[in-house]
This record gives sequence, structure tokens and C-alpha cells, in this order.
Amino acid sequence: MRALFKPDYILIWVLLGLVGLFSILSPDFRQVGNLFEILRSCSLIALMILGVTWLVASGEIDVSFPNIAAFASIMTAYCIKIGVPWSLTIFIAPISAIPFGILSAVLINTFNFPALIATIAVASVATSVASIFNNGQPLYLAQSSDFVEFIVYGKLFGIFPVLFLIVLALFLFAQWLQNNTTIGQHLYALGENRRAALEAGISEKRFIMNIFVLSALLAGVSGVLLAASFSSGQPRIGGSFFIDGLTAVFLGSLVIMFGRPNVLGSLFGAVIIATLSNGITILGIPFYAGTISKGLLMVLCVGVMVWQRSKLANTSA
Repeated sequence: MRALFKPDYILIWVLLGLVGLFSILSPDFRQVGNLFEILRSCSLIALMILGVTWLVASGEIDVSFPNIAAFASIMTAYCIKIGVPWSLTIFIAPISAIPFGILSAVLINTFNFPALIATIAVASVATSVASIFNNGQPLYLAQSSDFVEFIVYGKLFGIFPVLFLIVLALFLFAQWLQNNTTIGQHLYALGENRRAALEAGISEKRFIMNIFVLSALLAGVSGVLLAASFSSGQPRIGGSFFIDGLTAVFLGSLVIMFGRPNVLGSLFGAVIIATLSNGITILGIPFYAGTISKGLLMVLCVGVMVWQRSKLANTSA
């Protein structure tokens, strides 16, 4: 029982507290349908940030993920507009996002750009390219897909969101890879003591390339689902996911593996962010209060993560 009050699980109590508070303040919040809608809505953000989680764990950062997702959403709408079937579009749009991940990695590996600067530049490029398709305006889907609609809005047994179940399975698999293969060993080695990792023979550049490609690909998949959610490609929607996504990653570093970004932690962070956003909306609280809350959470979580890494560095020294 005492283990439940360890720092690794403190955010579980925070989530329970949020759910309890919003349930008391609003009967609408505690409706079963709304609680499952929270899980569905958090799934898109969670999918966007899986690769970002591993980048942060390895000491890098990627702020281009929402812009790449926006690009993929309008690529989806454009493919449908010109007559490409959905069966091909769901592959074309995510694959078309990969060059942005490659560009980020090249800027970092070849030209020694800091990851933050490189991904800010790539985010700008992604938004600019997305704006070409329809002069910066949303491009509405010419037709929908029953399969994609089922993934986005479908419910198993009429209750459980299909999208959340798929994302949960993906995150469980990624957590297994993180904890039981060299992927996890390498990314935490690079993040906690890069010099020692390089001396141990870890290929930093190849690893960075692979994770940036993965991050872009998953952002691309999210873009397809975004297009289905909004029935349109949205070239400038990325900004609305920026704070939520990064805050979820840093919140996740305080769960399960305290002070270390991890994929299940990021999923849990996405649930907290979705719960907070949903509760604020239902209560009619001004949106900027939610933005301020998320910003403060991000500052707190980054501070804890930096402190934990400093502690580990001093211990290894």
C-alpha cells in the first residue's frame, strides 16, 4: 500500500483528484460517455508524442510534431480530392511526413543544429508546405471512409473507444521495447551520459535519425486521424496540440519511471491533459486558464526532470 504513495505514482492521485473535483462541480463531467470521450480525445495527442517521448529521453527535443500532423491532415484531404482511394491515402499521408523527420535529423547530425532550432525550422517548413495545397485554408474531405471513421469514433461493445484501445496496445508494445531491448538502453544512455554512451559504441547519429523518422511517421498517422475527425485537412491546426503534447511528455516523466520520460508515462500525461481540458470546457472556464495551467505544469515537470538528470550525472561522476 505504501508503494502507491511513492513519487512515481503521485500523478495517479492528481488524476483521481481532478476527476473527483470536476465530478463534484459538474454532473455532466461524470457521465460515463464523457469519461470515455476523454480517453478517445487523448489518443490523438498520445499518438503524436510517442516518438517525441523517446527523443526527449535521449536528450533531444522535437517541437515540429503538431505541424507535421497538420501537413499530413491536409495531404490526406488532397489525396482524396484528386481521387486517391482511402486504402492508399492512409499510407501515402504518413509516409509523406517522413522527409520532415529526416530533415530534422540531417540538420542535427550533419550541420550540428541544436534540436530545438532544427525542429522549429522544420515546423515552419511543414506549415509552409501544407499551406501550398489550398492557399493556407482548410481543405474539406470529398468523401469519408467507414474504416477510418470506425477507428476514430467507433466503440467496442458500444462503450470502449476503439482509437484508445489501439493506442493503448501500441504504447504497451513500445513500453516493452523500451524496457526489454537495446532501444531503451541506448536512448537513456544518450540522455543521461552522452559521452559515456558514445564511448560504449552507441551510434548516436543513426539512433537520432531513426527516432526522428519514427516521430514524423507517427505524427503523419495522427494527421490522417485528424483529417477524419474534422472532416478536413487543417494546415494550421498544429499549434493547438503543441502545449498539450509537450506537457503530456514532461508530465509522463513523473510517472512510472520518476524523472525519466517513458511511453506509458506520456500516455498517462495525455489522459491528464485531456481530463483537464474537458473539465475546464464543461465548467465554462475561459480557455486561457487551461493554457496557463498546462504551461505551469510543463515548467514544473521540466524542472523535476532536469533535477533528476543532474542527480544521476553527479552519481555517475
